[in-house]
Amino acid sequence: MSFLFSTYEIPLWFLIFAFGCAAPLWIKWYKAFYKKFIVTGILKNKMRKAAEVAEEKVDILKKATDGWNASVEHDRKTEELKKSSQKHLQTEEDQPYVKIVLKTLALNGDAGMLLQSMADKLDISSNEIKKALAYLEKNEFAEAVGSKYYLAARGKQYCIKRGYITE
Repeated sequence: MSFLFSTYEIPLWFLIFAFGCAAPLWIKWYKAFYKKFIVTGILKNKMRKAAEVAEEKVDILKKATDGWNASVEHDRKTEELKKSSQKHLQTEEDQPYVKIVLKTLALNGDAGMLLQSMADKLDISSNEIKKALAYLEKNEFAEAVGSKYYLAARGKQYCIKRGYITE
């Protein structure tokens, strides 16, 4: 009230008179509001619908975050599976086609070979050839240039030592 009195010089009797005159109007508005919204239940229904909409939004957000968390968890699990499968295929004995692919590369010479031509020539699936070539590349026995695979220096030394090729 001090703000009102400090900015405008309004007597207290005028404020009481204004509130008194407005009281019948407020009562009339309350009765109309009460009859229209409270007795008929419109206000309650609107509030319930608003609460339901809010709950639906919360559910949608929860499902979305659960889906996102599930996809993150799925990605993590696939990465773990990839790592475990790579650890599993660390030795030459675990990959039966490594020596065959290495020997084929050695016998082909400096021309290099495509993955599909290797698979056709050896009559082995291209996935098995890919695994063997991945192992050979990892251990620096073979190298990929474009889509062709060549025998690396270390692989050449190994093949000469084994007697697959001569210098």
